[in-house]
Amino acid sequence: MSEPVGATQGAGRNQVLRVRDLEIGYSTDRGLVRAVRGVSFDLEDDDSLAFIGESGSGKTTLGLSLVRLLPQSASIARGEIVFHTASGGELDLTDLDDETLRRFRWRECAMVFQSAQNALNPVMRIRDHFADTARDHAETDGVLKGRALTERATECLQLVQLDPDRVLRAYPHELSGGMRQRVMIALGLLLNPRVLILDEPTTALDVLTQRAIIEVLRELREGHRFAMIFVSHDLSLAAELADRVATTYAGRIVELGDVEQVFYHPRHPYTVGLLDAVPTLAGEHQELSSIPGSPPDLIDLPSGCKFHPRCPYATDKCREEDPPLIEVAPGQTAACWHWEKVGSDWEARGGERHERDANRA
Repeated sequence: MSEPVGATQGAGRNQVLRVRDLEIGYSTDRGLVRAVRGVSFDLEDDDSLAFIGESGSGKTTLGLSLVRLLPQSASIARGEIVFHTASGGELDLTDLDDETLRRFRWRECAMVFQSAQNALNPVMRIRDHFADTARDHAETDGVLKGRALTERATECLQLVQLDPDRVLRAYPHELSGGMRQRVMIALGLLLNPRVLILDEPTTALDVLTQRAIIEVLRELREGHRFAMIFVSHDLSLAAELADRVATTYAGRIVELGDVEQVFYHPRHPYTVGLLDAVPTLAGEHQELSSIPGSPPDLIDLPSGCKFHPRCPYATDKCREEDPPLIEVAPGQTAACWHWEKVGSDWEARGGERHERDANRA
């Protein structure tokens, strides 16, 4: 399979995950929903990659595919997802038997789901959630039970700044939303996975709790150096936690690069639109501008570039030809026929202001 432009990052580091030309669809009565279209990227150890975009852009579907937790209506039409194990082997995640897949989840790659209330069993105490996860992997990881399990669960809860004595004996409904979210992160860390996937980790939380979750994640990354993927519509979260950012639209990556490149020097009009829709906390008052129109119907996609019905730069070429993802700067790729014009306009109208106001909420 050919190597896509800009897919490989972090030369000299160990690759943990390789995704190539991934296509995922949902079968519905109306037709096939093309939720993920031709996505390719690499993830190295100690790397943090954020997928940002509007609802319906395929971010969560992509995250679920990496641990093979897609619903029955979804199928991987083509592409590869290859995980490099700590022992030096490779696992093709699109072709694993149930037993190997069970051992892979949470031991090699764990996922923190968007709604902790729904992800936790309401009739099980938190200690039982830890025991259930450990028991499921006892065959390959040794029996983690009794005092050893309590010590490890205590350690994980302390890592996310929770009181183990209180939390382990509690039921999910006895904890606040932020505490439940941190319990999910602690559960994800129980077996020391190499990759942690977070799906909207701060959604539906108040501002102070969001800040606490961000601080926890930052400290965990600094202390444990695992690779991290998170999907979010929160640009401030990506700016604080990610090394690289992938802007997704209509199931496809339309821009990929370092945080500084994507946020300070965007080259795709959709990325620019997302940045312009976020209020700044410093500097002169600026009117917010929303992206016109709505995300496309993933069953009946527009011709050419899928963003062209909402794009101020759209031309006949955009309406007829879908642009490839090309390198526009070292380590930065964008799928736009007019990326040079987009970049020059951004700089001309005050990209420096956005750089100065990088921490936005």
